[in-house]
Amino acid sequence: MKKIEKRNSTFLVTSSTISRIGDVLFDYANNTFLAGLNLRSLSLVGIYQTLESVMGVVFNLFGGVIADRFRRKRIIILTDFFSGLACIILSFISVEAWLVYAIIIANVFLALLSSFSGPAYKAFTKEIVEKDTIAKINSYLQTASTIVKIAVPVIAIGIYHLIGIHGSLLLDGISFVASSLIMLIVSPIIEEIKKEEKFSPHLIFQDLSAGFKYLLGQKMIFTLIVLSALVNFFLAAYNLLLPYGNQMFPKISGGVYGAFLAAEAVGGLIGAFLSGKLNKSLSTSQLLFYLGFSGLLLSTTPILYLFSSNLVLLSVAPALFNLFLTIFNIQFFSFVQRDVENEFLGRVFGIIFTVAILFMPLGTITFTLILHPNFEFNFMFIGIAVAILAMIFWLLFRKKK
Repeated sequence: MKKIEKRNSTFLVTSSTISRIGDVLFDYANNTFLAGLNLRSLSLVGIYQTLESVMGVVFNLFGGVIADRFRRKRIIILTDFFSGLACIILSFISVEAWLVYAIIIANVFLALLSSFSGPAYKAFTKEIVEKDTIAKINSYLQTASTIVKIAVPVIAIGIYHLIGIHGSLLLDGISFVASSLIMLIVSPIIEEIKKEEKFSPHLIFQDLSAGFKYLLGQKMIFTLIVLSALVNFFLAAYNLLLPYGNQMFPKISGGVYGAFLAAEAVGGLIGAFLSGKLNKSLSTSQLLFYLGFSGLLLSTTPILYLFSSNLVLLSVAPALFNLFLTIFNIQFFSFVQRDVENEFLGRVFGIIFTVAILFMPLGTITFTLILHPNFEFNFMFIGIAVAILAMIFWLLFRKKK
């Protein structure tokens, strides 16, 4: 890795990590504050979370268009800065009734900004390192994100109880602003050739249509996105069932849910590390191998349970499942970043994010109706389904070749 690539990678990972910390703190503080208002506050938490998802579905596509029409570095800097400014303003609202509504409105605003920054972040990676280094920087980003996911909620408990909602919001704001300032130091190594930076509804929809046409013409990438969407459909069932671990495995003493989450985190960290050590460019067959193997490992969970009621042994399956799934995810995004033309990269990621958000709720609704939490072979069904998907798509790619 060249010196400028190392410098860019360091600053991008640092900025992304600090921004991610701000996201986690913001959500934890707000959810805790809203949930603690009264017994009827569940509806407020529901509105808070639902509006965030709706914004993602509606605006991720447009965020991809903006990321391709405007300078991505500028988008990332401005979205982080305005996120920080919104949090800082929130921290000065002292009237509780006003703060409740302001938090919900601010969350919608931050979700809107995230719809623009998400595709821009993914597309910007291609501009700051060489193609051969993309997978490595993605593994760094995933490792940092996983560490934040593990550590920050634990720290956030103490922060919230120590400085309250206002102090937490102020800290959120500072973290977002710091993230935007760090991005100023990142220097693209690929000259960014942009269209004239005009903005109109006609141009936005014209660019969006061109993005869909381009993606339909890229058969391999389009097929991988369809596969990813179907995998997300079944992963929704996995996430839905996780809190019911003790009902599925009643002989286990201890909290299955917490143990599985910890095992997932460990597996994700190892997977992110190993992904950076793999070949610079994996074939589709290798990608599908990692996906299929992750499903097969998940399907062994009830088998391990039949042999032993040891919680540590049972946790090995979700750990290995997430390890190989993490490798697949990192390499999938790296594959897209390498092979998609730079001028369409933002739109392609906008489509990927939108599809992912759409299929998770669909999966949740579907499996809520057909699965039973006390059925011990649930994870076997999900794991085999993922493995079968990988096999079907492997056969499709083989037939095309």
